[in-house]
Amino acid sequence: MRMLRRPALVLITILSVPVLTGCPNVGAGKLVWTGATVLTGTGSVITNAVLIVKDGHIEALGSADDVSVPRGAEVHDAAGRWIIPGLIDAHVHADRWTLRGYLAYGVTTVRDAGGIQDSVLFLRDDVASGAIEGPRMYVSGAMIDAAPTVWPGATAVRSASDARRAVGNRVLIGASQIKVYTKVDRRLLAPLMDEAKALEMPVAAHLGRVDAVTAAQLGVRSLEHMSGVIEAVLGSGSGLLAAHGDFFRGWNASERAWSRADSAGLQRVVDQLVAAGVAIVPTLALHEAWGHLADEAFIQTVDLSAMPAGAVNAWNVPDLVRRAGLTAADFTAFQRSRPNEDRFVRLFHRAGGLVAAGSDSPNQLLPPGASLHRELQLLVLAGLTPEQALGTATRNAARLLAADSLGILRESGIADFIVLRADPRQDIANVGAIAEVVAAGYVFDPGTLRPSP
Repeated sequence: MRMLRRPALVLITILSVPVLTGCPNVGAGKLVWTGATVLTGTGSVITNAVLIVKDGHIEALGSADDVSVPRGAEVHDAAGRWIIPGLIDAHVHADRWTLRGYLAYGVTTVRDAGGIQDSVLFLRDDVASGAIEGPRMYVSGAMIDAAPTVWPGATAVRSASDARRAVGNRVLIGASQIKVYTKVDRRLLAPLMDEAKALEMPVAAHLGRVDAVTAAQLGVRSLEHMSGVIEAVLGSGSGLLAAHGDFFRGWNASERAWSRADSAGLQRVVDQLVAAGVAIVPTLALHEAWGHLADEAFIQTVDLSAMPAGAVNAWNVPDLVRRAGLTAADFTAFQRSRPNEDRFVRLFHRAGGLVAAGSDSPNQLLPPGASLHRELQLLVLAGLTPEQALGTATRNAARLLAADSLGILRESGIADFIVLRADPRQDIANVGAIAEVVAAGYVFDPGTLRPSP
């Protein structure tokens, strides 16, 4: 959803193992973490672990009985701590100012779901080259929408040939996925999907004028914000598809309509979507925030510690409420819908569907990094265990990206991980107890990544 109109690296050195006279310095250039409990993301747990990093990759990982600390390595004593894979935020709209905030919360990879194309590409390339600090970026480029488009920078398509050309452009720019938006109807989505399949490009959809089951059967890879689901549950007679001719009218109508779903209808759509193999990126934090835009008590609970003051002011929440035409009755209706949104996520997960955590940051009340942590908490409240919720932001999100070296910790894998002071399996909030963030082998103190007070 779009609502908004590597300098010098900070390294942490805990302890260096001295080189003994006459012994080869085999650990030179290596970083080692010792004593932690490692949750690998694959289901296995390694206690009293030794984790060795070299050149941005995990050289060795195992128990202290099986893996020796090389002489001369830089050693980080992690006894009494937990190490988990770096987090992946599967739905963001990144900007340059957001990147350090993501890292501060252990987000080492983001999936950008659409923005100003040239800006997003420059940002991705600057991070990849080490020119700026930030999480690894998988980008969509500009969103593809039917003309006339709503959001600045979106690619307008009017015909099947326009849709095919837009797909080809995303291949040329090296996009990781294609993002289609709310006004794309079946007439445009079908040829777009044909071209995407031919070019082996995954398609992420924020649906409006196509229901989720139709989109999934056409081959859409992921449903952003659970869009199109309530339209599929309530059927063509609901009038919801037509409402999406206007962005806010369609979004608000769908948010209200979730309260009308019954369990049988939700289960029917779950079964169809799981059979089609589509993933969902629920962005429950967005749905929660949308129901509390005028709730000052809720706004005060939002973690803004990694937000620059100028970015907070730019949110201009009262203006968003005005533009969206929201009333007190709308907020009440949106909050009544939340239990059914949670129920859908729970049913989809239990049926074996792929759930990937995304935040929709940095849209209003969704700060970079912090809102992904809130998403994990909401997934637990929806019925997932803490370990299952953590999986949605690690291995599940990596599966969505088709990135087998992310989201898990294994030998030869990328060295993206977080060192925690508390066990996230006991309380998902413990994912926020971050002692160190390691991204591609670089070590960051999360406190240094936040703006100065």
